[in-house]
Formats: sequence, C-alpha cells, structure tokens
Amino acid sequence: HFIGFYEFKSKTLQDELSPEGWCRAAVFALLVKEELESWPEQSTRQRSWLTVAEAMECCRYPWMREALGEGFSRWHADRDVRK
Repeated sequence: HFIGFYEFKSKTLQDELSPEGWCRAAVFALLVKEELESWPEQSTRQRSWLTVAEAMECCRYPWMREALGEGFSRWHADRDVRK
C-alpha cells in the first residue's frame, strides 16, 4: 500500500540534476506473510519487529518520523473504512 512521497535533502547525493541534494522517497506499507531464516542482505541489515511508535524513536531524520506517524495513521484509517 502506497503511503506517500517524502522529500529530504541529502548531503551525499548532490549532482548537476539536483545541486541542492533534494531527494524524494516513496514509502510503502507491506504485509508480511512469511519471515525467512536467511535473506540476501542479512550480512548488512538487521531485522527488527517494532511498533510504529518504537520505529519512530529509531528514525534518524524528521521526514522518516513523519512517514511513519502520519503515513501509517492514514493507512490504518483507510483500512478501517474499507471493513
């Protein structure tokens, strides 16, 4: 389910197309149906199951907290309306 687009400024992605380093992230909510014991990025990423509030505390940037807080609130509201 598409949550929304969130814009942020990157210090490392500044080039001729975006000299100020503006980026746009597309955020999606995913329904996990199966959790595998091993996955391709397991040597570089850690898997954790968190509530939205716990995940917001771990966010490095304000746009990530906004995506989680506002985005998932809208997603849950949309799901409730369809029931």
